[in-house]
Amino acid sequence: MKLRSSLYLNEQERPLQLFSVLNETADHLVLKLAACIFFFDQEPLLTTSPEHPALQGQEFYPDLLKSDPANEVTLWVECGKTTLHKLGKASKRYRRARVVILTALPHEGKQMAEALDKEGLSRVEVWSFQEGEWPRWRALVREQNDIIGETTESSMNLVINGQSFMTELQRVR
Repeated sequence: MKLRSSLYLNEQERPLQLFSVLNETADHLVLKLAACIFFFDQEPLLTTSPEHPALQGQEFYPDLLKSDPANEVTLWVECGKTTLHKLGKASKRYRRARVVILTALPHEGKQMAEALDKEGLSRVEVWSFQEGEWPRWRALVREQNDIIGETTESSMNLVINGQSFMTELQRVR
């Protein structure tokens, strides 16, 4: 599956193409699109692989990545469920990076936050769509999307494919 989007956000225009890799589901791609929109102003990279200088020699790769000019990871974003092992490695290896998980449903975010607390992974932030917002977002996203509006790291005020969508993420942890 792939999602193609024309983004005009915060007075900037950018095309975006998301392709499923490995066994990524359609819901994972839709959540990744949301993460790209929430972090739009930081211009995170989508395609992370061993070829990226900041990730060379690493066994794990994020859904979204931002690095500084010295190739130090500054933002590591995971979309949906991920392993505690991966999060532990990322938060320890990239100590200056902000590590964020975006979940579709509040109960998923709470479960992840509880698991992170048990493991002592205090640096990992967990954000989630509020109750009822994920199904609304999911229903609006198509394979081809025109998205216009304003966004921050925790809010969207958009017109997507001719429909209004406004939401505020909730920080779970």
